[in-house]
Amino acid sequence: MSDTFQFGPTVLTLGVAMVAAFLTTPLVRDFARAHNWVDRPDGGRKLHLTPVPRLGGVAVFFAFALACFVLMLVERWQDWTGTFSSTAFIHLLIGGVAVTAVGVVDDIYDVRPIVKIVVQIAAACYLYANGYQINAVSNPVTGESVRLGMLSAPLTVIWFVGMSNAFNLIDGLDGLAAGVGLFSTSTLFIACVMNNQWETAIIASALGGSLLGFLRYNFNPASIFLGDSGSLFAGFALAAVAVRGSMKSSAAIAVAAPLMALAVPILDSGIAVLRRLVRGDDVFRADGDHIHHRLLRMGLTPRRVVATLYAVAAGFGAMSLLTMSDRGQVVGMVVIASSVVTWIGVQQLGYAEFAEIQRTLRHGFGKERRSIGNNVYLASLTQRMAEAVDVRHLDALLMEAVRRLEFDRVEIVFDTDSPVLQEAFPVRDLTPGTGGNGPSSTWTIPLGGTGGCPARLILLRSLENPAQFEPTYFLHAIQNGFARRIVQLAKPEGAVPGRQDAVTVVRQGSVV
Repeated sequence: MSDTFQFGPTVLTLGVAMVAAFLTTPLVRDFARAHNWVDRPDGGRKLHLTPVPRLGGVAVFFAFALACFVLMLVERWQDWTGTFSSTAFIHLLIGGVAVTAVGVVDDIYDVRPIVKIVVQIAAACYLYANGYQINAVSNPVTGESVRLGMLSAPLTVIWFVGMSNAFNLIDGLDGLAAGVGLFSTSTLFIACVMNNQWETAIIASALGGSLLGFLRYNFNPASIFLGDSGSLFAGFALAAVAVRGSMKSSAAIAVAAPLMALAVPILDSGIAVLRRLVRGDDVFRADGDHIHHRLLRMGLTPRRVVATLYAVAAGFGAMSLLTMSDRGQVVGMVVIASSVVTWIGVQQLGYAEFAEIQRTLRHGFGKERRSIGNNVYLASLTQRMAEAVDVRHLDALLMEAVRRLEFDRVEIVFDTDSPVLQEAFPVRDLTPGTGGNGPSSTWTIPLGGTGGCPARLILLRSLENPAQFEPTYFLHAIQNGFARRIVQLAKPEGAVPGRQDAVTVVRQGSVV
């Protein structure tokens, strides 16, 4: 069978899926609106102005399934044997039914995230058992591959579940998820055609036609949304196309091409998960800080945001096709260049979490060593202050600590009239000439706890100089060591045997 003739089933599935989605979507939209299955604006994450029907995924899945069934019927009268396997379609449809169904229920009634994850895992396991498998991980530069063995199944499941939810996460603007899915599908379709992977190319054409027909109603202002039913299915089907198309391809395609073709949803979901982990938030809790939200805050209109992300998806798609080169140097340069561009782009979005990660990576090791040293020092400071022999010694320990911890000013305000103690602990500027020249923070530590002195320790430090110690350790040393020892040393009976009275020492000695 010639390669030219093999475009027949490809064009058939593309046309049937596109027309079916174009005709079915308005019917689904009106049905959802009649039953009040709509997505209502909330003034926050949901930016549309009026209620918009969901369940667009029903039309997309129906169009995809119809294209597959029409192709299998036409196969009976055409000599397309060997071009594709009907079982590959059927297995994907069975897995897709499960994912789409749980999405439909979520669009209507809301479903707990864990339930959706369990259904996705079950669908992924079904596809794995029927030939959709990631069996090896390859180096796109050297071409060497490593068999996964027992890791094949869990990595395949993670891939399917991850991609399903990645598309769900980017479905935040009119036409965004469906359009990015169309670009990703087109990239994978071209890659499959270039490598004579016609079976997968036909599946990709059916998915691409479904999304293309649906987009007519999903562009801004959208009259219907994909909903979870559509975004989960689109991600799941794309994951299947990537896996199926790479199983018999070169190492470069097996790793680099699918990842870059699906870079936008992968990048957005990866950023979302990392942000939430850094902040300590629930990974499954939705927020309004995705890439498209950031671009909106930078002043872009919703349409320009979508167009920008389309361009990014197209750019990554082009780079993914470059990785199909047999020259390892070309592949390596593409991977490095795309990584650098991605990092620069993420930096421009202004995520505070990534600024903190970058700061930690840049200065973390040296500062971590210093923090550990300071914490060890503070752990022993309580006992050292409790054993101070006189007020002068106690003051010296205090000044040693505040200098080491890089405070700029220290002052003790006594709530009782005690000129002796006030003279022993005057106000001191540790960095003369810098006070008030920049933003600073004031630390006020009460000293009047159990057995303490009725006073307050007031410390000043620059905000440009972050604390490199655990504050609770310092607080413990001040309140349980310093404050208690002041009371003991300020009383004549608290003087250490064999030494002068503490008050006499304060009056006669000079303070360090």
